[in-house]
Amino acid sequence: MKTIIIFLLLLVDTYSFSQELPDLKAYSKDIGFNTNFLLNGVLNSYGSPFDIMLKKQKTSNSAHRFGLLMFTDLRTNTYQSSSSYQQNDYYSFSLSVGKEKQHQINKRWIFYYGGDVAPFYQYYKDSYYYTNQLNNENLNNEVGLRLSPFLGIRFQINDRLYVATEAKLQVSYSRKETSWKSYDPANDVFNETSQGFNNVRLLALPATGVSVFYRF
Repeated sequence: MKTIIIFLLLLVDTYSFSQELPDLKAYSKDIGFNTNFLLNGVLNSYGSPFDIMLKKQKTSNSAHRFGLLMFTDLRTNTYQSSSSYQQNDYYSFSLSVGKEKQHQINKRWIFYYGGDVAPFYQYYKDSYYYTNQLNNENLNNEVGLRLSPFLGIRFQINDRLYVATEAKLQVSYSRKETSWKSYDPANDVFNETSQGFNNVRLLALPATGVSVFYRF
């Protein structure tokens, strides 16, 4: 909601700028990153993914996009007055390629839209230890493909620097393999089970992140 309000207020001021449109092909490449991982890394112990993107301007109103998204969360929780602890390991990684079309509103504002396709991988392991002995463990591996149509708006700070935000609709298909392991102290053995299943997800992401781009 905050992003939408800021966007509407700034649009009111649109025509205070010169209507002379910039030459988007003056620079052939844009590189930028989403600032959420900086803000949430300080405010939220779980942080946010590191999200970086390279754009290559192909025509006066279109560009190809290449993105990399990575996230790592490694935590160990030790219980007071106890010889037990819990360890969580989480990794995610995806590469994306896409195309965007750009519509210049005026010298400062550019509206854009398009779509990305991204293969992704996620790994999660939750382990519980008692007296340094593994007691139970939950392990997940997931591989999939994600399609993401998007709408975005960007503001040119100067010829080389701009900020952008975009909303996405993510449609994904993945294969997930899950295994469980638990220790049976009576027989001194581990009981293990596993299961595989397919996931289909539909997720709407509001324009909550702000990315900073540099043109060169």
